[in-house]
Amino acid sequence: MLQTIIKTALRIFWKERAYAFLNVLGLTVGITASMLLFLYVQSERSVDQFHQDIDRIYQVMENQDYSGTIFTTSANPGPLKDALKAEMPEVEYFSQLTWEQERLFLHNGQSFKERGRVASEDFFHIFSNEFIEGTRENSLTEPSVLYLSKSLKERIFGQEPAIGQTLTVNGWGEYKVGGVYEDAPLNASLKFDFVMPYAPWGERNAWLQDWGNNGIRGVVKLQAGVDYQEFNKKIKGYVKEKNEGSVVDLFLFPFKDMYLKGSFENGKASGGRIVYVRLFSIVAVFILVIACINFMNLATARSTKRAKEVGVKKVVGSSRRQLVFQFIGESVLMSIISAILSGLLVALLVPSLNELINGHLSFNFENINQLALLLGLGLVVGVLAGSYPAVFLSGFKPVSVLKGSFKTSGWSNGLRKGLVIVQFVISTFLIISTLVIHEQMEFVKNKNLGYNKENIVYLPIEGDLASEESARLFMARVLDNPNFSNITVSSNTPINIGSSTSGGYRWEGKTEENETLFNVLQVGHNFIETLNMEIIEGRSFDPNLATDSLHVIINEQTAKAMNVENPLNYPITFWGRTGKVIGIVKDFHFSSLHQSIDPIVISLRPENASYFIAKMDGGNTQAGIEHLENLAKEMNPNYPFTYNFLDESYENLYRGETTIGLLANYFSGIAIFISLLGLFGLASFAAEQRIKEIGIRKVLGASLGNLMLIMSKSFLVLVGIGFVIAAPLSNWFMNDWLNGFEYRIAIGTMVFVLAGAAALFITVLTVSYHALKAASTNPVKSLRYE
Repeated sequence: MLQTIIKTALRIFWKERAYAFLNVLGLTVGITASMLLFLYVQSERSVDQFHQDIDRIYQVMENQDYSGTIFTTSANPGPLKDALKAEMPEVEYFSQLTWEQERLFLHNGQSFKERGRVASEDFFHIFSNEFIEGTRENSLTEPSVLYLSKSLKERIFGQEPAIGQTLTVNGWGEYKVGGVYEDAPLNASLKFDFVMPYAPWGERNAWLQDWGNNGIRGVVKLQAGVDYQEFNKKIKGYVKEKNEGSVVDLFLFPFKDMYLKGSFENGKASGGRIVYVRLFSIVAVFILVIACINFMNLATARSTKRAKEVGVKKVVGSSRRQLVFQFIGESVLMSIISAILSGLLVALLVPSLNELINGHLSFNFENINQLALLLGLGLVVGVLAGSYPAVFLSGFKPVSVLKGSFKTSGWSNGLRKGLVIVQFVISTFLIISTLVIHEQMEFVKNKNLGYNKENIVYLPIEGDLASEESARLFMARVLDNPNFSNITVSSNTPINIGSSTSGGYRWEGKTEENETLFNVLQVGHNFIETLNMEIIEGRSFDPNLATDSLHVIINEQTAKAMNVENPLNYPITFWGRTGKVIGIVKDFHFSSLHQSIDPIVISLRPENASYFIAKMDGGNTQAGIEHLENLAKEMNPNYPFTYNFLDESYENLYRGETTIGLLANYFSGIAIFISLLGLFGLASFAAEQRIKEIGIRKVLGASLGNLMLIMSKSFLVLVGIGFVIAAPLSNWFMNDWLNGFEYRIAIGTMVFVLAGAAALFITVLTVSYHALKAASTNPVKSLRYE
């Protein structure tokens, strides 16, 4: 029977080549797009899932309550590790680790600038990094022994064994290599080329040992069988017990969910990347649905072509069950062919998709799981797409079809129209969503941040440039080049401040209940001028006034938080220095537009700076960068020259949204293309069915325009209904997405006008070809058999 189904199917495909081509093309494009999206979703969901006992690993988090505003962070006080391990038997391992850091390694006259972590002794007992040299036992317990990734070990030592070898870490002394571990896999969120012991770093940052300071991350592995939610109840007020007046509540959050669900709002998990994973899962299903609808519509529209075949087969003894199997078999065969073609396309397109999303997707026919997913998609699509046509076609009554009195039912025609409406609801929804995402991204890129981010270059202060004397000389020599108009230093860049305090900033009249969190930026002279910030009251720091190191500049939000009549010249105490507010700068954005502008305190403390920030005049950027590079190599020869432009770093804050916007563009286009393939086929069939009607109308004097309108209006009505349904749905959905931005656009009427116009235009363009062809046919030819 299978052989008969295949032979019959191939014969039908050849006989109806045009419609077979449209179906295969639609299914191939649909399965390809869905497969790419499923690969992306699968890749995102696999992040960090490779760790052994991942269900027992948790990030230690804090909710900090500042006057009713809850700030969630993964930073913890230094004493927490030892205290919890000693007092909480539920904790099997607890490791503290820093955010990613850079170190310069020196060996045999060569230098290697690498990124890694400082971590305490339980680190390798929590995370599953297999050791190539050495063992995880007693790792990170010796203060002068570090651990390297396989790739870093090979860069430094080649194929020689590394264990026991000595490295000089610039600024930290000599270390021995205690072990070499496998590189973190591509689907790891925590990557590190080296791990250094915590003890030396902790000694240099003794402030961490205060329960009131937070500057280290904690990861725990609980004992088997411990309910982390019950454990959260137990540790919630733990820091408050250790530190009277603390605003901190502890809780554990599953490490396996940090990558996808690690965004928090008002102390509660509020999504994160999982929103986009779910979105693209839905889009993938939408695209498959559109492809299936195409197949159903084209199959049922051609039902009159297959009616006599069904009638004859029933007369000679074929059962309805056999006919159902035949038609579903044809559908599955066509879908499997499409799936195989899709596999070839996916293999070709994956590298381009990786480049677009900066991902590591892969597809290989030899991968059993991926091949099973591909063929599974083909089988599911084939069965779903072919089920209704199979039941519909197999239900024809042989007497009616053989007498020639067979007509498709109004119910069938109504269902076909309903499916077209569903297609255009989805397509219009995607068009509107794409337009809104584009407008929001343009708004983000062009938003006035309160400072000038254009032509601003920054580079780290490190190595020989870290001394105040060298830093001053470097800045002076930078300004010798006419491509630079200003330069300063700062503890952080304006878009990544990362330092804050509540009790460290005080003023007369500040109450104990006022626990406002103030962001902190420590800068050198000319910071305000370099970034062209606007001082709305007072002045900037004056290089001629040594006392300015006692004073601060605040933004408008800090002025409001102080709640005094006139903050300018108001006496304050900031981190042990008593001075006054000498200037109020206009609010500026120092984080992404997802967040509101928070209070900030800017102090003149160039000794704590980590970056040079230079303003270029935009004349000859390349020459300016070459000047910086030559200076850096001359004055800091051991370190490689690295730099960034501030505007590019700002755009990277929205890399995820930008990528989502590009993907939305591409996959919306694909969905629309598939819909138009079906529309093209249906228009062709409609024109063929009405060829004699058109001939009669032409004989009676109908114009070409009238005939084209008659042919097109039924489809335009369906598209219009689809738009009416899609518009409110997309408005609700995109407003919900935009609410994730503190600063956002309002969805205007023009978005819906453009989307509706686009849907109508592409419909008219698609239908007009067949309408024009039918209307241009000589009526003598269409009526010659009447």
